[in-house]
Amino acid sequence: MSASPPPVPLTGTTGAPATVPPFDQVAVRVAPGQDLVVRLPGVLLVVAVTTAAAGPATAPARPALVGWGPAPVPPAPVAAPTGDVHVGELVGLCRRVSAAGSRAPGRRLHEELHGWLLTVTDPPSFAVAAATEDGLALVLVGGGTAEVPDLGLRLTPAEGEKLDNGTLVLDRFVTWPPAALQLSAGAPAGTAPHPLADLEAGAVPGAAAVLSPAPAPTAAGPVPTGTTQLRLPAPHVVTPPLPPPPPRPAAPAPTPRAPEVLAPPAPPHDHAGHGHGDHADHDHGDHAGHDHAAPPAPVPPPPVELPAPKKSTLLFGGTGEPEPPREPLPTPGAAPAAGAPAAEPEDERPQVKGILCKNGHLNDPRAGFCALCGIRTTQQTAVLVEGPRPPLGLLVFDDGATVSLDMDYLLGREPETDERVASGQLRPLLVVDTTGGVSRHHAEIRLEGWDVLLVDTGSANGTLVAPRGAPGWSSLVPGQPVRLTPGMAVRMGGRQFAFESPHGGF
Repeated sequence: MSASPPPVPLTGTTGAPATVPPFDQVAVRVAPGQDLVVRLPGVLLVVAVTTAAAGPATAPARPALVGWGPAPVPPAPVAAPTGDVHVGELVGLCRRVSAAGSRAPGRRLHEELHGWLLTVTDPPSFAVAAATEDGLALVLVGGGTAEVPDLGLRLTPAEGEKLDNGTLVLDRFVTWPPAALQLSAGAPAGTAPHPLADLEAGAVPGAAAVLSPAPAPTAAGPVPTGTTQLRLPAPHVVTPPLPPPPPRPAAPAPTPRAPEVLAPPAPPHDHAGHGHGDHADHDHGDHAGHDHAAPPAPVPPPPVELPAPKKSTLLFGGTGEPEPPREPLPTPGAAPAAGAPAAEPEDERPQVKGILCKNGHLNDPRAGFCALCGIRTTQQTAVLVEGPRPPLGLLVFDDGATVSLDMDYLLGREPETDERVASGQLRPLLVVDTTGGVSRHHAEIRLEGWDVLLVDTGSANGTLVAPRGAPGWSSLVPGQPVRLTPGMAVRMGGRQFAFESPHGGF
């Protein structure tokens, strides 16, 4: 099975790499062994573990069990790892730095390890790689090594410095290699790691850890309820929406009551000709034969006649002042009156140079077709004309909301608190994220000429981008602008949007 190629780093407008592989989204494969491999957010550690000699084999006491056959065979003696205090201190230090919340703890871990090594007389051999804003921080001690076998690169502590206690240490900031990086604590890896094995988090035994810049495979199917999804979904996979909640049963509509008609009381029945004694023998069935008069229908009230409307009068009395005479309305077809024509409002949009289609629409000089009418722009002469810049595209968010890009934006949880927003230099774009992964001032959208640039402003959790068709995400280097291309996906915290634009020759 062939591995996916690593994402190609995007180059910023300054020529420096604008993206790096996101540390926590790449696969880590562990080769079998006796050392300890620890993966934390932003940190990967391989540390040597000492083992105790195997003791003599002793037959275990057989409990009284039925159906388990004859007496058990004594197990072969194996070497067991011993509890090293320094190993525990090293793992605890990495956990503390990783738990500080920074997505790039490499520089802080570099400083913490340098101070810790000065206090330890016999540190264990280890190799650690931690994420920085624009690369990796490597610390190799004792027998720790870092190598890129596909490129023939290898680093050892012998290339570093020797501490006062005689320990060799190499601490260096490096760029992400375009191939797999292997870390080990000195033990040989007799077996290559399984291609499907992937350590997302935790501590496991192993001889080496292979950190590959290729994207890790995403699990198919929904995430089980009650678990935490550490790996992000593929950039251009549409997540099916959650099923709508079942409708609540509607309350039964009240039964309308028939209107009560107050009828006049019926006239009393003439029982004078019937004795009470005879009334007992009177057939009630014949009682219906008595002629009862129907109640008279209610008489409608007479219509109310409204008074005739009055002419307008002054509210506070007195005589109104006569209205001054007005100028006559202009006659159709007559010559306009002499005077300066009214000035049209000035277009405040930025002016850019482009080419006009035959319908007069201004377009990006790199475009082959008009963004509005779709006709070929190469039919016109390639003469640049300056005019107001049209909107350069749309941001389509995961909830269906769209934002037209006609000026610079500041995206974040509280963009209105920035001074540039208060001064009108940037327009605020509020990004609501229930996961809390969006910073107050997370990223900027800048319009320069016909290009749309995205800049991470030093957010806590970073900004991930993926061009159309890319297999995985890349992390933006803070302060390095990257040009957005149509179809590029952008992820900030738990929110995602795509950039769409008809402009430019992409």
